[in-house]
Amino acid sequence: MFEKPTSERAPLSSLLFTTLIAAASVMGATLLGARPLDLHEAAGVFPPWWDREASLLAASDAGAVLAVGTLPFIVIVRTPDADAPARLRAAGALFSIDPGRVAPCAA
Repeated sequence: MFEKPTSERAPLSSLLFTTLIAAASVMGATLLGARPLDLHEAAGVFPPWWDREASLLAASDAGAVLAVGTLPFIVIVRTPDADAPARLRAAGALFSIDPGRVAPCAA
């Protein structure tokens, strides 16, 4: 009546659960301790399912794109006014962080 989990299903669900816990931990730590210090410049973290082009297009609506993170959905922008985090959120970023906290970036 009940199917016993196969050895293929158990590792996959275990890996998914572990990945979700790790992602939640990283996001929580990021939100708590990495707010941008200079409000003219911020790294926008866009939805991870967006590709590089979608993230770049949205970020360019927020300000001048300075760099893209090693992850394609993290983009650093600079704005003339001290409102980079607000502009990034309006452009679709989930949240913004201090660019110094972003993994090494490539322009």
